[in-house]
Amino acid sequence: MHGHDFYSLYSTKALEYVIAIGYILLFIPFWRFVNGGKQSAAAPARATHAVSHGAPAADTGWFQVPDGVYLHPGHAWAMVVGDEVRVGLDEFGHKLVGALDGLRLPAVGDTLRQGEAAFALHAGGKSVDLLAPVDGEVTAVNREALARPAAVGESPYEAGWLVALRAPRLAASLKQLVSGGAARRWLDEAFDEVATLSGRGLGLVMQDGGAPLSGLARALRPDAWDEVARPFFRT
Repeated sequence: MHGHDFYSLYSTKALEYVIAIGYILLFIPFWRFVNGGKQSAAAPARATHAVSHGAPAADTGWFQVPDGVYLHPGHAWAMVVGDEVRVGLDEFGHKLVGALDGLRLPAVGDTLRQGEAAFALHAGGKSVDLLAPVDGEVTAVNREALARPAAVGESPYEAGWLVALRAPRLAASLKQLVSGGAARRWLDEAFDEVATLSGRGLGLVMQDGGAPLSGLARALRPDAWDEVARPFFRT
């Protein structure tokens, strides 16, 4: 082989190596760009899934409390409707007990004292008492709730009211209750406490879609749900 042929072959090979190395150097950032774009596009989808099936957004919480509704530490509520005060069991209380088999309500004319047992909730062969949220005289009883107790939890602050009262000392009673954002945060804290009691976090107390299960106490202790519920109802 002549010398100039050798150098020509060497130059050709060197040029091929340079082109190959240059291709690799250009391909690496291109590959990272393409795959990085795919990853960044997938990340928001995973984040959206986490929000829709995990914890609630910070500005909503697990539970909502309508304006004008006041909550008692025993999870009864009071709301002024006209010249009367309606009373019922809050949403967390319904989630805790689940569908009711029966109710014991005071009779028209009975006098209720704030913080004293006034109602009884029956489910699964057991019962728990519910404390009156305000002082007052019973003026009406929700007959529909007595006839269909299982449906009371479907609309706890509207159709699910239990009794109506004449409350001459309402202002003093309301000072012992919470409403608005404080009430919502308090219900969320109560739910977090149930999640802690489960020993397995939220998994046992959540249903598909990220909402608290109905019948939390029975999910935790089917044979003694009333023992789980009583501390929350302060009874």
